[in-house]
Amino acid sequence: MKRHSAKPTPQAAAGAPVRLPLVQMSVRPDGAMTVLLDGQVYEPPPYAPAWRREAFSAVLEAITTSLGTAVKVTVTEYDGARFTDVVMPPRAPTAHPVAPVSDPVPVMQAPPVPVQGHGFLAGEDVAIAPIIGYGSAAPDGRVNAVVAQDQIPANVQEMLLVGRVSGTMQLVRATP
Repeated sequence: MKRHSAKPTPQAAAGAPVRLPLVQMSVRPDGAMTVLLDGQVYEPPPYAPAWRREAFSAVLEAITTSLGTAVKVTVTEYDGARFTDVVMPPRAPTAHPVAPVSDPVPVMQAPPVPVQGHGFLAGEDVAIAPIIGYGSAAPDGRVNAVVAQDQIPANVQEMLLVGRVSGTMQLVRATP
């Protein structure tokens, strides 16, 4: 009978995290929000207003940026509904080498295309598929995004909006 050794895996040896920090958000009926980070109250910056549902994305971006790692998020709405997700820190912009330009060439850009949806949680990130960007829901749950026409693949007339926390999905028409 072959025995398995208790040697650490290469991932464990490399110091891979074994658990994600936990962000708990509790939303009250008036939209005010309490935020806990690993059980400790996470306060807004000095002189800033108290957290509200509309600040959902900004709070998560601040936390993931400061920690430099993904976090597990649990949102509890005032009616008892709970949503759980894993949120990644924002990507750092990548530097692209700039080639010298001899003569500037005017570039004609197509006007942006509005994409609208509704039924999302206030402040949640809403994916726009084909995944060409993200928008945030307003306090009333509506999404208003503006997409450059050159970001929309040719002949695409419909897009899918997906709420990253609520899971709400809506098929919408791109209206050039």
